Parts: sequence; structure tokens; C-alpha cells
Amino acid sequence: MALSALVDDPTESWLARNWRRLLVPVGALVALVIVGAAMGHNVPTWLDIHLKKWVDARYKWTQVHRGTSWIFADIFTPIANDLKGWSGDILDLLRALRWPGVLTLVGLIGWRTGGVKAAITGTVSLAMCGVLGVWDDTLITLSLMLMASIAALVIGVPLGVWAGLNDKANRVLRVVMDAAQVLPAYVYLLPMVVFFSIGNASAILATMIFAIAPAVRLTSLGIREVPVVSTEVGMSFGATPWQLLRKVRLPMARKTILLGVNQVIMMGFGVIVIAALVGTGGLGNGVLKGLQAVKVGKAFVPGMALVFAAIALDRISTGTRTRPRRESRWPGWLEFLAGVAVVVVVSVVAKLVGVHGFPRAFTTDLGPPVDRFAKWFSNEFRRGVPVVGGTESFNDVLVRDFLIPLRDFLQQRPWWLVTVAFVAIGWASGGRRVATWCAVCFIGIGSLRVWDLAMDTLSEVLVAVILTVIVAVPAGVMAGRSDRFDKLLRPLLDVAQVMPQFVYLVPMIIMFSTGPVPGIVASVVYAAPPCIRITSLGLRDVSPQPREAAISFGATSSQELLKVQLPLATRSIMLGINQAILMVLSMVVVAALVGAGALGLEAVYGLSRGEIGKGAAGGLAIVFLAMALDRITQAWGAPRRPSAIS
Repeated sequence: MALSALVDDPTESWLARNWRRLLVPVGALVALVIVGAAMGHNVPTWLDIHLKKWVDARYKWTQVHRGTSWIFADIFTPIANDLKGWSGDILDLLRALRWPGVLTLVGLIGWRTGGVKAAITGTVSLAMCGVLGVWDDTLITLSLMLMASIAALVIGVPLGVWAGLNDKANRVLRVVMDAAQVLPAYVYLLPMVVFFSIGNASAILATMIFAIAPAVRLTSLGIREVPVVSTEVGMSFGATPWQLLRKVRLPMARKTILLGVNQVIMMGFGVIVIAALVGTGGLGNGVLKGLQAVKVGKAFVPGMALVFAAIALDRISTGTRTRPRRESRWPGWLEFLAGVAVVVVVSVVAKLVGVHGFPRAFTTDLGPPVDRFAKWFSNEFRRGVPVVGGTESFNDVLVRDFLIPLRDFLQQRPWWLVTVAFVAIGWASGGRRVATWCAVCFIGIGSLRVWDLAMDTLSEVLVAVILTVIVAVPAGVMAGRSDRFDKLLRPLLDVAQVMPQFVYLVPMIIMFSTGPVPGIVASVVYAAPPCIRITSLGLRDVSPQPREAAISFGATSSQELLKVQLPLATRSIMLGINQAILMVLSMVVVAALVGAGALGLEAVYGLSRGEIGKGAAGGLAIVFLAMALDRITQAWGAPRRPSAIS
């Protein structure tokens, strides 16, 4: 055989060289089109799995047999009662300490973990909850959140240690944690309500499950980052595996584990507020009632208290110090007892002098001023801004020119055509596996009989993600290239990180009233910080060698950015966009409280009105959307393998 027969003819077209490799994907898409066209424009009725009826029937059964079935009498009800009792004990303890004792406790913890600055910041921030006049509601929220966080840490830290020491366990747990990350927080509430009814137990368990991931991940990371030299030294002195863990690995992983504690608390705050939908009370309940009644002042006060409480716990749980703490002459247990004694003394003195609730002389009601500001803003800035027309004009343009056309486009296309389009996008993004995920997810949405609602939600998510990328990627690029801009932006991102989801909606109601736009803008504000941080980190992690080479060849600053930094930081930028999509989807239910509707409203009705079947269908459809979009964007950021088609 001639050598030329073994070499591709350079004049031969790309299609002629690769037509065999294209047979599978093209054939699969053609088959999907033919099958879909045969089914018709709408989702066929035989695809309906009747999830709503099935879930409602099971929920009704649980209500009827809750007092008689062994599974409730011996398992679920005792767990619910124990959790309710323990959270009640924590609340009773916080109330018994009085506000001076609670603030003293926060100050001592902050001083021990983060120094004087953390102690002052934590104490002042928590005191502001009392100044706003919602001290007792703050204690209710803290008791629920602390109970959930303790449970998450009791389970998550040992699992993290196991994953840090065992590669097989690490791989298994990583898959579980990745799957858990895709699920929006409120999805965990639905099964909890079915098994444990509404109330504190459901909220605590849902919060615990949602917040356990960072405890596992960061504990495992901390254990794995312990230098091998340190463990080898311990082994050379005859230390047992248990001694190595207790004396070497855990102490050296302390900072990373404390960061996991901090993230558990922050994630717990976000869910425990959403749990107000199942009747937990506290600050979340105040925000929820204010949003449902469209009373901005009523929602603003507990919303600000949530921010202050989150800041307080964030600062005292970071475990970082600007200066190393001086070595104490006292052993650790004696310092602990001394701290407990100080808190007890302060609480006893407060009780003796007749201190009960937070002093009224120190409180202020910001509700009426906020309502007046909202009315003034509505009159001056919704319509009265020259040229641009105010926030109402932005609202109208976004709805009329973007949301409605995109929603109508998706809803008016045959369901199978939308499915085929996303399967094609998945195949082009990540090959057969991602395409299969997309097919399963969109067929699953069709089987739930919520197709039009899902397309409505998808249109809102796409618009919110596009706006997030427009805002976050340029800001992340600027922060990655400018230390001054990064320092200016960092405090804003820190504040945004600790704000629970509900809180983002309050200023949006002032700016836009009700409807889908406040939810979209709140989603952008909520999702932008991680996208900015990851983009900035990606640019800063680009190796200096290629940048220096580009500069040595005379590249300008913009050429260096466009030709070197951005291409090399593509994976980080795609990861940021992936996180933005997941965070936007996590805001869908919250945004439904201010008129966004669609699948979010189905989930809200499921939680607040006891329509569990409707809530399960809406929540599962959101999960399917999240999984499809997550797989596609993960594939965009994955390292490219050498293509078989060239």
C-alpha cells in the first residue's frame, strides 16, 4: 500500500474526513426530532408520572397515620420532639442569660477566635438587633440556627476526617456533596415536612442537611493539606494513628476546619430564614410577612437584624487573627471555665437588677421612616428621572423586550424541540454524558406536567444569569488586575456574602414594586459576588511567565488581557458562571414571594399552604433545570481533551 494512502488528503474536506464520527450524534438528534414530532407540540399525557397526586396521597396518609403508625411513633416523632426540645433548651438558655450575658458570650468567643476586632464587631452587630427592637425574634432564629449548625458539625466533621484519611471515602462523599450542592435549599424542606410535619424540626433538619457539605469538604481539605513531613515525624516517635490524628492532623488543620464551621453557620442562616415558610417564627417570619403584605418597613427591620446577626456570627467564627495570640499561662480548660464564670456573673447581675428584655430606651422603630423613604423613592425615581425614565422604565424594558419574548419563544416551541436543542448544546459542550443528562432532565420536567412554568422560570434564570455575567465578569477582571479596585470591592462582597436571601428582596421592592423584575435583580445581586471572586482569583492565578513573555514581545495591556490572561483563566470564569447559575436558581422560590411566579410559586404554595404535591413537582422541576444547566456550564470549564474529530 502506498504511503500516501495512509495519510489524510489535505485537500479533503473536514466533513468528508469525519462523517463516520458524526453519525452517532447526528443520528441521535435526528431520531429525537422524529420521535418528538410524532408526539406533537405539547408534552404527551402518557408521559405524566402523576407525581402531584402520588405525593398528595402519601402526605395525606402521613397525616392520618401520624399518631398510629410505628414509623412515626417510634422514629420520626421522637426525633422531631428531641430537636424541638433541644432548640427550646438553647432558646431558654439564651433568654436566661439576658441580653448582657449573650453579648458578653459573643464578645468572649470573638476575642478567643479572632481577637479584639472580632469581639467588638460581633458584639456591636448583635446588639444592633436589640436596637432594632427584635431581640427576642433574634434569639429564636439563633437557637434554631445553632441547633442545626451543631448537628451539621457533629456529623460533617467526622465525615470530613474520614474523607481526609481515606481516598475511596473521599471520592464517594465528593459525589454526594456535588449532588447536594445542585439542590436549592428549599427542596430539602419538602420531604422534611412530609416526615416531620411543619415546625422547628423540619427547619432544623433541612438546614443541617444543606449546611453539612462545607463541614465535610473543608475538614477533608484541612486533613489532606497537613504536610507529610509532620506525620512522618509523629510516626517516627511511635505515635498511633489516633494520636497522629489528635496531636498532629487536627491541630494543624484547625484554621481550615474553623473556616468550615464559619461556612456551616453562614449557609445555615440562609436556610433557616427560608424555613419561615414552614412556621418556625423568628426574624425570617417577620421578613416573610412583610414581603407577603408588600409592607417594606415591616420587612426591612427583621431583614436588617438578620444581616447584623449574620455579621456577628461570621466575625466570631472565622478563627482568624491579625496578630498571633499571646501564649497564656493558663491551660485551655481553665480559660474556658473562666469565660463561663464571666458570662454567668454578668447574667446573674443582670437578673438581680431586673434586666429582662432589651431596654426600650435603646430601641428604635425604623419601619415608618423606611415606609416614608419607599414612598418618596417611588414618587421621585420610579418615573421622575429625566432621560432614563427611572426604575419603572427599566422594569418595563426588561419585561417587555426581554422576559416576555424569551418566555413566549420557549413556551411556543414544541417541547421536544426545546429538549433536542438542549441535548445538542450538551453534546457540543461535554459529549454524550452531558447530552444524556440534558435529555433526562428535560424529559423529567415534561413528566411532571409543569412544562410552561419551567420555561417561564428558565427565561427568568437566563436573563438573570446574562445580567450577572455582564456585571460580575468585568468587575472580576478589574479586581484581578487592580489591587486598589480589589480592596475597594472586597468589603462590599463580604457584606453581600453574609446577607440571607430574603434580605435582598427588601430594597428591590422599594425600587421596583412587585413582579418578576425585583426577583431577577435580587438574584443578580446575590449571584454576582462569587462570580466576581472566582473570576478575580482566576486572573491572579495565571502564571507570570506567559504574561512576561507577552510583554517582552511588545504586547499592550489590553492584548495581554485578551490574548493571555483571559484564555488561561477560562476555567475559573466558567466556574464562576456555573456558581452564578446555581445561586440564581436558589433564589427562584424566594423571588416568587414578590411576584416572580412560575415554579417558585409552586414551591411556595407547597410549603406555605400544605399543597405538597404541587410543591414537590415545582421543586423537582427546578432541580432538573439546575442539573442540566450545571452539567453544561461545568463542561465549559472542564479541561479540553484532544478531540477525535479534527
